Amino acid sequence: MIERIKSFPEKQKESIELVNLIQNSEEWKNASSILAFCPLSTEPDISPLLKDKKILLPYIENGEMKFSASRKLKRSLFGFMEPEHIEAEYDDALMLVPLIGFNGLYRLGRGAGFYDRYINEKREKLHTAGVAFSVSFCPEFIPEKHDEKLDRIFCLRINTET
Repeated sequence: MIERIKSFPEKQKESIELVNLIQNSEEWKNASSILAFCPLSTEPDISPLLKDKKILLPYIENGEMKFSASRKLKRSLFGFMEPEHIEAEYDDALMLVPLIGFNGLYRLGRGAGFYDRYINEKREKLHTAGVAFSVSFCPEFIPEKHDEKLDRIFCLRINTET
């Protein structure tokens, strides 16, 4: 999946369209807090959304995912940009979830399980939405018992030509 995304020529175009789709969604408009992510090169570039004051960004501390309102970022041991380790409180949130593949409302992540564990623990406070390129549709992906079902996938169209 990562190679498929790396060679996808429409990443930038789809990223711009996905940002517009997300910003125009009822979930975005109605959210009091938004849990987002600093995108890696194989994930849709949602960085224009990160300017919103409602955004909280993830960090890993003692093996657990937490979210911070800080905008002071540094590269983590896992290779992504993360904020200062100052945990933010929220009552309910729209959680934008990165993925490299999806089938139905299940996501294929990078294998560490941080998002699945976080969603499982905080489910009652979250509306979860994966953010996907069209080439990320992966019908051969079969969810496992620990995989958490998302509430929605933000995807422009499903590309089945791969």
